[in-house]
Amino acid sequence: MLTLIPTPIGNLEDISKRAISALKTSEILFCEDTRVTKKLLNLLNIDYKNKEFISMHSHNEDKILQKLDPEILKTKNVGYVSDAGMPGISDPGSKLVKFAQKHNIPYTVIPGPNAAITAFVASGFEGEFIFYGFLPHKGSEREKKLNEVINSQKISILYESPHRIEKLLNELKEKIPNRTIFLAKELTKLHETFIKGKVKDINIENTKGEWVVVIDKGEKANTLSLTYDEILNLPLPKKEKSKLLAKISSKSAKEIYKTL
Repeated sequence: MLTLIPTPIGNLEDISKRAISALKTSEILFCEDTRVTKKLLNLLNIDYKNKEFISMHSHNEDKILQKLDPEILKTKNVGYVSDAGMPGISDPGSKLVKFAQKHNIPYTVIPGPNAAITAFVASGFEGEFIFYGFLPHKGSEREKKLNEVINSQKISILYESPHRIEKLLNELKEKIPNRTIFLAKELTKLHETFIKGKVKDINIENTKGEWVVVIDKGEKANTLSLTYDEILNLPLPKKEKSKLLAKISSKSAKEIYKTL
């Protein structure tokens, strides 16, 4: 049987009794990083000398699953843990679940700590939200995704690294200076930090730590929305038309221009 096991996002006491029990009884542990998992087991005083550890992360999970014998997951107690939080949420895990579903392998998910949900509750915002995880690092993909976030009629939750949090904040200051946002870092740790206010008023002195950014929903705009086909039929020059179409599609203006 396969068990997806959540791990602490900061405080060691984040972990549940059920998760500890699953770690103890697992014969095989798939880990995002075996070193991190072994460190956690040491802190929890769990003996692991007879356990098998298999490193499985975003760069090798396809290769591992291609070679994995489904019978192993049917006949042994197998666990999967990411470095922190819930597996499968901005972490590997979902492909292992699909593998179990495909091969009729019994599996269960133990509920547990999650940075996005924790930050949302701490933000004080109310209503529906969309979780985006990490934005693309740069280029037109980042610009398109960021525009999707700030134009959303729902609360948006992002993850950001200490190396790019200032970049994100500067982008938000340029686009939505008066929008209220909530920033959280070092969640459940000793130096847990919450910052809330209008984007234009927020300055970060210490960027160290993994960040969760919660952005309040945008104002509903009284603007006319056009579909791809409606823009296609507008009496506009090819160049202008391709630029507009690129904003609502995954293709570049150059690619679209060639098809017009």
